[in-house]
Amino acid sequence: MGCAHSQSTRTSQVMTDPQDANAPIVEVELKKHRPGCTGMFWRSDPTGATKLQSNDNWPRDNAKLRGRVVEVDGEKWLLCTHVQQEGTTKWITAPQGAAMPFVYNDHYYLE
Repeated sequence: MGCAHSQSTRTSQVMTDPQDANAPIVEVELKKHRPGCTGMFWRSDPTGATKLQSNDNWPRDNAKLRGRVVEVDGEKWLLCTHVQQEGTTKWITAPQGAAMPFVYNDHYYLE
């Protein structure tokens, strides 16, 4: 099962414009430091620009993610556009508003 989703009520300060069409698309992999969950549920766009449409096709361990990097309140996030689950070659469009923190609870990280 995917790691739980925690709610945050803090005010976001966007350091990188999430709407910047010229921002490069990066590709990263979902890694973890220790055993536990089998993946991580999508997080809502921390910039508040787009509401998370669904939690479909959330990334499992070692999934590849594509998207744009933003920084909110000093933390790096990936605003995801696509996910490729481990062991597949097909890229699936991520739900609208899907995001992943680059570090989560000293358990998951993007590399």
